[in-house]
This record gives sequence, structure tokens and C-alpha cells, in this order.
Amino acid sequence: MDKTITLDETIEVKRPLSEVFAYVSEFNRIDEWDPGVAKGTKLSEGTTGIGTRFRIDMKAGFSLQYTMIGFEPEQRLLMDVDSKIFTAREEITFKAIRGGTRVRYVARFKFPRPLVAAHQLYPAAMDKVGKDTMKGLKRALEDRFDAPEASPKLAVADKLILPGIWRFTRLGYSEAKRRWNPVSAYQHDRHAVITGATSGVGLAAARELAALGAALTLVARDRDKAEAVAAEISAETGNENIAVEVADMSLMADVHALVDRLLRAGRPVDMLINIAGALFNPRQQTPEGLEKSFALLLLAPYILTEGLRPALAAAESPRVVNVLSGGMYSQKIRVRDLQSQRGRYSGSVAYARAKRGLMILTEEWASDWADDGIVVNAMHPGWADTPGVETALPAFYKLTRPLLRSPEQGADTAVWLAAATEAGQVSGKFWLDREQHPSHVTERTVESPADRDELLATLAELRASTRPARKRGRPRKAAVKARKAGR
Repeated sequence: MDKTITLDETIEVKRPLSEVFAYVSEFNRIDEWDPGVAKGTKLSEGTTGIGTRFRIDMKAGFSLQYTMIGFEPEQRLLMDVDSKIFTAREEITFKAIRGGTRVRYVARFKFPRPLVAAHQLYPAAMDKVGKDTMKGLKRALEDRFDAPEASPKLAVADKLILPGIWRFTRLGYSEAKRRWNPVSAYQHDRHAVITGATSGVGLAAARELAALGAALTLVARDRDKAEAVAAEISAETGNENIAVEVADMSLMADVHALVDRLLRAGRPVDMLINIAGALFNPRQQTPEGLEKSFALLLLAPYILTEGLRPALAAAESPRVVNVLSGGMYSQKIRVRDLQSQRGRYSGSVAYARAKRGLMILTEEWASDWADDGIVVNAMHPGWADTPGVETALPAFYKLTRPLLRSPEQGADTAVWLAAATEAGQVSGKFWLDREQHPSHVTERTVESPADRDELLATLAELRASTRPARKRGRPRKAAVKARKAGR
């Protein structure tokens, strides 16, 4: 004969009811607050509501199937739970109170007789499960976490290369994840602009931010592909606040036009994530006379970010996230050869040098824009299994494929830097798996103050020279300036 066991726990938090409900109702995020859960997965597409299904994988090695049978916005969630071990009905109710929200969790478990006997021997075990879960939820909703500080141990490992390089793999991701805190910061009124959002890490970041409720502007070259991606994300997450902007980020005329359109819209930009990128072999030149790696990976994010500064400054907690590469550890910026015109061309070297330049910009913006409240950070996605890696680095891809991360794992730190409350407390740093890493691992790659000044002056000059002439609406010839920048 089955036996019913009831848990009944209540917490109170100083968060608005709307924010608390939004966080808890996305029940696949339960792994952030329930210490017994390994992973939550939303199985149903669209907005959470009656009929939505979740799979919850427990650390003990079994899974639970949740089905939403009652859904009253900002009032109640009612779920049936099924597993090989027990069945249950869980109810979570929400009530606005003075200064915050009260959350009550009531669960009625039905156990077969053998497990009932075990409960009778250890009656406190189930009570502890309920208390620990609600304690974890309270901690997540209070959202009072310190930003991770730089670790001397990680810095040493990075400098020694081999001890640190394994962190780029999915193994490093899994190891770091054990130390992460929940991200319950409310995103429903925040606007994210994401370049390179139609595949790989960019698509994964867009999908996760949409699931968190953010409004998205996806920047892509191909309108049909971008609109298809936007429709796919909207159907999957139920988030219909997704717009598309078309721009080839290797063409500065397109980047300037994109900035103008976004500024004319008058909408603050809470999150700008510069992801668009590619590795080119052999050397290619754009129609504007610029080497393509330099144009896409350094000049374009410079023009876009500088141009959107007013929209960022107008936001409440603005963030800029620059997606870099571990390859920058091997390269020093060459301000007299930004466009790889000297010596034998290497696509991977050009890529790494451009990313080194973007790290310099990250540090400069963080310092110069602090008074505007704009937080600027850079991150490394690790070695992620994306179409770009497979195409550009086939030998590397074949060798490392068993250890490559998923695009979602690669995008995690970019989303965290853009969304987490504590990530807004630190600016100008380089991150991997939500942990600070040094921007250089050897003195050989450190640029001089004069190099920094010349880089900034050259980029500013190119920003001005590549702006389309307003009278005719045609871009000025950039070839002369391009040659000067790569002298």
C-alpha cells in the first residue's frame, strides 16, 4: 500500500512578486536552487503554462517528469510529478507582502511500501529535502553574490599552458560549474543587441537570453536566415520580443548604418554582445579596402560599440561583452601592421591579433566609460563545437572533437556577464566559465602605452573615414586610410 508524505515550507524574500514568479515558473532552472538536482530541461516549446513538461535529472541518478496542470500567473503553479521511485503533486503559491513576496511550497509524495519503511526509520530525511530546497530558492532570489575575484592559482595554470588549457574543454566547464551561483536577475525589461546571432555561440546566447525574458535585436548578414532564427527562438521560448537588423559586420558602411538605425529607434541598449566572427584563409580584402579579419573582428565592434555609447549610457545597468579567443594569449598587437600586410599571412594569427586588440579596447572602455556606469568585459567561450570551428580549423576540430563544449556551454559566460547582478560589479576583465583569467600569460604579448594610444588613434581615424558621406549616401573610399592603418 502506498503512503503519502507531505512537505510544507514557506519563505519570504524582498523581491517584487512579478520577478519571483518569472524566475520560479521557468522550472527547468531548479538546478540553481535545489541541491539534489543535476539538471533541469524544459521539454515543451513556448511560454510556460498548463501542459508544459519538464525533465529533472537528480544527482542520485534518476529522473523526474513534471507536468504543469495548474498555472495562475503570479499566484500559483501546480505540477504532477512522475518517476520510477514515487509520484507527487507539488504546489507553489505566491503572495505579495509588504516589502516583498511570500512563497509557499507544498508537496505530497506517494511512496511504495519499501520506501515508506525507510521514511519511518529516517523521518527527518524528507523534511530536510524540503527545507534545503526552499533555503536554496531563498538564496537564489536574494541575489546577493560577490563577483568572483582573480585567482592566483588560475593565473599560474594559464601561464604554464598545459595545466590551464584543459579548462577550454567541456571538462573545464563541468569543473567550474560546481562553484557557480544562481542567476535570478530580472531580464524582462532589458534589451540585448547581439551580433553573429544566427549560429554557434551567438545563437546559443540569443536563445538563453530570450528564455530569460530579454528583448533581443539579432544582427545578421542574411535577413531570411535571421528571421527564421528569430521565429525559431520565439517558438521555443515563447518570447515574441525579438527584432532583426541586417548588417554585414565586415562592411563598415553597414556597421555605421546599423548604429544610426539603433540610435534613431531611441531604445536603450542594456546588453551589447559582440560575437560575430570568422577565420579567413587565405588573406581576403573587403570591398572597402580593409583586410577582412581586422574589419570584422576589431574595427566593426569598435565602431558599433563606440557608436552605441549613448544608448548604453541611457540604460540602467548597461553591459558590453566582447567574445574573444584563447589564441590572443599567443599574440601581441602590431599597430603598424593591423591588417597583416607584412610577411606571410596566417588566418589564425590575424584572428588572434584582432582579438588581442579587442581585449585592449575592453580595458580602455571599462576605464573611460566607468562614469557612465557602462560595464565592459571580455570572455573566452572555450573550445566549442560550432560550424565555424569545424570549417576554419578542420584538423583541430577532428583532434579535439570529443572534448569540445556545446555552443550552450560556450555561450554561458557571455550570458552571465550580460545578465548576472554580480557581474556588473567588475569591469575590464577577461573571463572563462564565470572566473577571471589574466589577459596576458607572458610579458611577450604586453603592449606599450604608446601602442595603445596608436591603436586607439588609428581606429578612431578609420571610424571617421569609413562613415558614408551623408549627401550622396555612398561610403567614402577607405583604401587610403586602410593602407595607412596597416603601414
